[in-house]
Amino acid sequence: MKSRYNPVLIVVIILGLVCSLWINWNRHEIEQNNNTVEMAMEYENLCRLAALEGLPEATVLEKFHEAGITSLMVFDTNLKRLSNRNVLHVATGGELRQAQTLGLPPAGPFAGITTPVENAVYVAPKQDREAYEDTVADLKLRFGKERVLELGTAEAPLVQVLGSTTLVPPERYDEPLGVLQAPLGLAVRDLQRVEVAGFKVIVRPSNYLEVNEEKIDSIFQRIAKSGVHVHAYMPCGREVVGYPDHVDYMAEKLGQRKLIMLEHYTQLRFADIKGLIPMAEAMDYNVARSYIIDSLEQKKISVGEALRRWALTDEERNIRVNYIRPFYLSKEGKDLMTLNLDYVRDIADSVKERGFTIGEAGVFESLQEKEGYNGPYLANKLSLIPLMAAVLAAGVLYLSLLVSLSRTKELLLWAGLTVAAAVVLLIGRGLLLRQLMALGAAVFFPVLSMNYILDLWDQRRNSKLSAVWTVIHGCWQLALAIALSLVGGSLLAGILADGRFLLEIDIYRGVKLTFVLPLLLMTVLYFKRYQLLEGMHQDLPGLYRRLGDLLNTKLTFKYVFVMLIVLVVLLYFVGRSGHTGGVPVAAVELKLRAFLEQLLLARPRQKEFMIGHPAFFLAAYAAYQGAPKLWQYALTCGALIGQASLVQTFCHMRTPVMMSFIRALDGYVCGAVLGVIVLLAVAVLFHYGCKLKRRYLV
Repeated sequence: MKSRYNPVLIVVIILGLVCSLWINWNRHEIEQNNNTVEMAMEYENLCRLAALEGLPEATVLEKFHEAGITSLMVFDTNLKRLSNRNVLHVATGGELRQAQTLGLPPAGPFAGITTPVENAVYVAPKQDREAYEDTVADLKLRFGKERVLELGTAEAPLVQVLGSTTLVPPERYDEPLGVLQAPLGLAVRDLQRVEVAGFKVIVRPSNYLEVNEEKIDSIFQRIAKSGVHVHAYMPCGREVVGYPDHVDYMAEKLGQRKLIMLEHYTQLRFADIKGLIPMAEAMDYNVARSYIIDSLEQKKISVGEALRRWALTDEERNIRVNYIRPFYLSKEGKDLMTLNLDYVRDIADSVKERGFTIGEAGVFESLQEKEGYNGPYLANKLSLIPLMAAVLAAGVLYLSLLVSLSRTKELLLWAGLTVAAAVVLLIGRGLLLRQLMALGAAVFFPVLSMNYILDLWDQRRNSKLSAVWTVIHGCWQLALAIALSLVGGSLLAGILADGRFLLEIDIYRGVKLTFVLPLLLMTVLYFKRYQLLEGMHQDLPGLYRRLGDLLNTKLTFKYVFVMLIVLVVLLYFVGRSGHTGGVPVAAVELKLRAFLEQLLLARPRQKEFMIGHPAFFLAAYAAYQGAPKLWQYALTCGALIGQASLVQTFCHMRTPVMMSFIRALDGYVCGAVLGVIVLLAVAVLFHYGCKLKRRYLV
């Protein structure tokens, strides 16, 4: 096996590292410049809170504005809401028929209805004739003119709307809505009330069935009629307005307004919003990410747990819209108003403490020196070529450790792969190639890092070191391993550095492979390095014979038990990775996370400081003490878990790049402390175990 690496490929990796650091610094500046967080709530939620507490709506709005809420979201209104607000007369055919059955003649605007239709709703104006006319126009757009029948006169207008009058509970809003709850467009009065109260306005209109340009125009006509400045649009339901065939037209109409993006569906199992990505593309990624605690989940958690999430989300996930839902059940002995006002104030204080400004949400834009912002933040393809060349160089270095290649062949192989990758990148979008190169960075560098550490351990394999000296060597060797692995992390972050990945329109794929592949590659390399399979260092037929003998080995209950343990560990290890499914988090672990979040700048990943780094110290001790190779192999794989997890941190593009580097540093400190404790404990137990063995077996 070669003991030295190709120096030309090392130079390529160093050059790629320098380029990646420049790209990541540029990304850091862009992330730092986008430091305004918007505090938003739903207008209807505050109206509901006012009703529950018996307070004037204006008073509640004023108090929440003072507490830190900057924006309110206005949804489409509906007949039920307009009736409850005493804006319109609304009655169902069933209600009118029941009144007739009881001998009560139709009164008021419904006096002329002698034979009401069961599946119909009747609508008449009260004092606000303009609101009635807007509603009728919305009804015709939503249901079609054939279902909206004019029954009244010019002096006493009345319409009949055919359709279901059954009410759907809030938890089943994904079912078809009847006439009373169907969205009817933005209410002019709601928009005006929000602006008068001092809030910025975010609109959330629903998409139309058989959507067309006329229906889209009606949204902006209603906004123009209100005279209110609307600065943002957020999709409502499972589709953006204009989906499927008029998304570009909706994006054009939005113009300079921001599209506020809901959490991508692959994160925290949020639902896919159809048409969202095409609309973001059509708007040149004029997009900000938002975060919301699911309403069902919020009922189960404490206010403290909710605040812990808000304290992290803006800083660790590049969230720029805090979408806050109120609590509707009293907690901590407080009434609803006091509870929710304190909740909002604490969130606002946390935002400010972390260096953010509260105001209108910002977006990720390219930063051009002396000229300010200059369009969407997208990757320069030419700048990615040195990074890809470095990843391919790492791949060739790994291959050279397994197969005997001359320096010339290594360089020719690397050059051919690099040229091919550059061509693929430049002639197309290169998304799949970038994802593959990112996977390569996440896989090869942890393995090469640990292989170099094995070189260091092998240099002293004939001289046993004490536990104290192992601690001293282990501390700087772990730091070196982390530094080498961070080369891969920096390359990975640089390859995926652009607005599409920061917004998670595009995502890193292969999270599970990022954990599994390094272990497989390390296993092959380790067995090759130390010739643990007889014949592996000779020829393929010899290797096949050895593998055949291994497969023919008779299994005992001991082997089965060990394999079951390994299987459970692997299932837990892989199940805890990624964003969906997997192993649930224990309550003790949640408390540990909360403690570390308070103690450190960035909470390190538990696979690093609780598994990988302590295993690193034990692997060093096993190597210096001359332990059996299979034990050394198992501990080396444990150490590799920490290195792979460290690089995998950079796969989460939603996390600011500087925080990923800080997380690696915090992980080193915590892991080194825990590793030293574990190593010394094992050394003491090993010492006394040997004494007992000599006493009773000699």
